[in-house]
Amino acid sequence: MSRLLPTLLLLPFALFAAERPTVGAIRWDAWSGGGVTEQVEQTLSPEKHRFRLPWFAQVDASGRAHIDASTDDVMEQEIDYAKQAGLDYWAFLTYPEADAMSSALARYLRSPRRDNLGFCLILHQTLSVPAARWPAERDRTLKLLKEPGYQKVLGRPLVYAFDLQTENPTVKARFDELRAAAKAAGLDPYFVFMGWSPARDFKMHAAEGFAAVSAYAHPGTEPIFTKYVDAFERHAWANALATKTPYVPLVTTGWDKRPRQDHPVSWEKNAGYADQKTFPATATPAEIAAHLGRAVAFVQAHPDVCPANTIIVYAWNEHDEGGWLCPTWTSSGQPDTSRLYAIRAILR
Repeated sequence: MSRLLPTLLLLPFALFAAERPTVGAIRWDAWSGGGVTEQVEQTLSPEKHRFRLPWFAQVDASGRAHIDASTDDVMEQEIDYAKQAGLDYWAFLTYPEADAMSSALARYLRSPRRDNLGFCLILHQTLSVPAARWPAERDRTLKLLKEPGYQKVLGRPLVYAFDLQTENPTVKARFDELRAAAKAAGLDPYFVFMGWSPARDFKMHAAEGFAAVSAYAHPGTEPIFTKYVDAFERHAWANALATKTPYVPLVTTGWDKRPRQDHPVSWEKNAGYADQKTFPATATPAEIAAHLGRAVAFVQAHPDVCPANTIIVYAWNEHDEGGWLCPTWTSSGQPDTSRLYAIRAILR
């Protein structure tokens, strides 16, 4: 258990539930068709990995997994699951509009239930499109920031950025252009850089227009989940606190890429995890809930470090990487919702 908040951990969560931070979960939507889906069907088909499959998956008689989240029904049920658990928003990784990886965001936006759950963006591949496509993607991003239900912090649209290579002159110029266009449109996004070390990241990127820093995920080799999380809290949360770095705490639900060791995916070449021998054990629902509870207490105890009053969770649906809250497939046909049930006790 983290040593950051020994006193606050003794308080019942009900004491601060009414004023708790907002909590979002990262969406990486590889489950809607196309070549990416075909590859993650392979990574999660082996029997030892099937417990990670999303709840809408099917397994045929040969043992092959089939994953299809391309229907509106799946999206509406996912919104219901997230809302019932107490989540406030999803953070969608951005891909070009025509990419299959963007189809989940499109289904969310047309859902009659979208009012039940907010959303925001994680800038990702949008800034790397071909030059001819960039103006349309820039304008699409600005339109999304104006959508009803877009998550705000401090009255500003919340925008995360992951793997944003601002050392690339084209990416830097496009980010600057996006910021200027947002300002001209009367928007003032609260940009959060997702990196690896809070103080270092903020020092490197604050001048580029980032109001705070966070992280997307946390790789680890500690085989015990609680020790893996404790090390992360002491590394990241404590670093932000000690340096008074504006911070959005990451809550991690795991990190175990062994499915991709068995079936490498095309978008990760020479990955560092390829030869990794140990990964954190699969988290229990109670362990995830305890980690989230500590994050809530941390934000409330340190408003100077966490002025956005929000938390981001890795992840809603990174099933083959090891981080998920989304209910999972079972051979009985009854989705396993235990992780959502556990965090509901914290958030509701």
